[in-house]
Amino acid sequence: MRGPSTFEDLAAVIAVCLATAREDGNFEQIEFKAILDGLRAQYNFEGRDDLLADYIKFADQMSLQEAVNRIKQFDSDEKQFTSDMLFMTIASDGKLAPTEEEIYKGMIEVCGLPLFTGADKL
Repeated sequence: MRGPSTFEDLAAVIAVCLATAREDGNFEQIEFKAILDGLRAQYNFEGRDDLLADYIKFADQMSLQEAVNRIKQFDSDEKQFTSDMLFMTIASDGKLAPTEEEIYKGMIEVCGLPLFTGADKL
């Protein structure tokens, strides 16, 4: 699975993750760490905290609607990456409460995303 390749598209993924984490009312350091860990796992940000900070800043300024519109144009791999990032952000504490599941499912519906690849194991 591969994530988006353009700066703006990856920022859209981050924007949706940030918005979703904030929507559940529990935006904490652990959720932000989940976003960063997911990005580091897919992209080579080693020693490039300045670049990572640029992505976060751009994503924070992007409207949720603009982010959703970009994500709707993604190919299947990019959509799966986005769905997995959303799930890992919401379930960053290792659990998915019923309200968090509702938020996750609502966001994947809005963005036209598949379920998290590990959903069948939960």
